[in-house]
Amino acid sequence: MTTLTLTNINCPLPYKIYPESEKLEEGVISWMDKWHLYSDEKHRQRLASVGCGRLAALMYPDAASADIAQIFADYTLWAFSFDDEYCDEGAMSENPARSITAMLQMQRSIESPEVPAYPENNFAMALRDIRLRLDKYTTPLHTSRFVNTQRGYFMVEVGKLVNPQPTLNDCALLRLSSGGGMVFPTFGHISTLVNISQSDMEDRRLCALTEMAAMMIVWESDFFSYGKELARDPEGRQHNIVSLIQQRTGITHNQALAEAFSMRDNIAGLYMRLRDSVLAKASPEVEAYIQSLDCYWRGGLEWIIENPRYRYLNGVDGPLAYYGGTLTENFPDSCRGIVDIPSISWWWHYDPLHSAPID
Repeated sequence: MTTLTLTNINCPLPYKIYPESEKLEEGVISWMDKWHLYSDEKHRQRLASVGCGRLAALMYPDAASADIAQIFADYTLWAFSFDDEYCDEGAMSENPARSITAMLQMQRSIESPEVPAYPENNFAMALRDIRLRLDKYTTPLHTSRFVNTQRGYFMVEVGKLVNPQPTLNDCALLRLSSGGGMVFPTFGHISTLVNISQSDMEDRRLCALTEMAAMMIVWESDFFSYGKELARDPEGRQHNIVSLIQQRTGITHNQALAEAFSMRDNIAGLYMRLRDSVLAKASPEVEAYIQSLDCYWRGGLEWIIENPRYRYLNGVDGPLAYYGGTLTENFPDSCRGIVDIPSISWWWHYDPLHSAPID
């Protein structure tokens, strides 16, 4: 197939990185070996080349300590390994019954970590280790937020197993939490130990900002992985937003990319407007929470663009999966449209462009 060409992608937020990403990377490799989170040596080498330490350093540049930063770097490795093994093309994805049982075990391991209930499940044991370390370095409220968002992660992966050809509306809902979509932005404020109250967390504007930050990263990863996925499995499970648009409409791959980019830009425009509106009267805790979402979005996008996992067809080197896709901080003022997908369109109820919520 012809190598795809991506347009520039805009993010107006500043670049930041945690200062010890190399040490985080060393810790990740050691932790991966401890829990044997790979199927064979080839898989181990591929995971070791992902750069989870750098990714965590980009997403959580203001982490309160090296120990806390390491937790999130290790979890990032866990999520990539889990995705390889259980999701989309992983071996366990071909056996939904076994996969669902294993995920139930993993979730239970972080709900009640006092006893290692499933020692034979290395993913469950590794996730329990994450929970125990969060208990040590953060607060019970922080830990409970991790447990709850992880439950949503598993629920969506189960949904993908049983719904391989979703509608666009269902695809948006599935993509919101798949791949840890809602876990990673939640980690942002935990990494800095921001003591934001649950009542503030339930503010619908903050809920919308959190979901938008999550969605932008998962959709952006779809853009940059689309070429590789096309070369590998063009007719397989359709959870990539670009692939779904292309197959449902029959337009070209580049036209589907352009449509998906347009939707992402309109979400990004709403995020920036709503962010600025909330920050105008925000408490220090809410301000710090929003800044953690900013870091997550910019850092995750920075990593996606620079990482060989997406740029090359084999995820390492050689033939390119795409050209272009340069990150620019110049954000156009024209991104004012509404994305008409019912499962996410509620975000526009809080658009500052409107004097009252949209009916």
